[in-house]
Amino acid sequence: MNNPYSAPGAAMSDVSPGDQTYDPSMFAFSGRIGRVRYLGYSMGLSILMMLAVGVLGAILTMMARTAMREMGFLVLLVYIPLFAIHIILAKRRLNDLDQSGWLALLVLIPFVNFIFGLYLVFAAGSDGENGYGPAPSKNTTGVILLACTMPIIAVIGILAAIALPAYQTYVNKSRAAAHAQAPAPDAAPAELAPAPDATQAPDTAPAQPQPGAPADPQR
Repeated sequence: MNNPYSAPGAAMSDVSPGDQTYDPSMFAFSGRIGRVRYLGYSMGLSILMMLAVGVLGAILTMMARTAMREMGFLVLLVYIPLFAIHIILAKRRLNDLDQSGWLALLVLIPFVNFIFGLYLVFAAGSDGENGYGPAPSKNTTGVILLACTMPIIAVIGILAAIALPAYQTYVNKSRAAAHAQAPAPDAAPAELAPAPDATQAPDTAPAQPQPGAPADPQR
């Protein structure tokens, strides 16, 4: 018989249910992720995509006889799974915002996907547990480093897009100015007739009269 006056046997915990967290995984299909993890996971997947496309391109270059249709099919085999993973990451980020994961399909709409991407990056997630599970744990150092590389690469890309056309314009103007300031080539000297050879005896034979010409009266 249980003693109604005995101490409770349940273990006491200092963490309330609303403060519980979990450790997210990059390749999981569910579970909330915050802004930093969303950037870091997206950057990590982008690096994987570039590596996969680079390896695939090297293989196709070695296989010179591969048809263009087969090459496009192989590239799709790489892009489709990675695109699906990006959709899953957007869904998990929406769950962190206590929003339905179906809103991730907004990435398929032009112009809207840009604003939607900014919302995923800058909107703060729910504090504590929400309708989609507990909050994610603190970000690791690797996640923070991956997240920091994305804006750096974006800034470098923007600067390169501005600087390269300007540099090409400067090179073209420099070449045009150098061509305009170059002196005109000197005219080629006229071809001189060959000088007579002094060692050759002059031709002293009398000229033969032309037919029909008057005879020389001194003869």
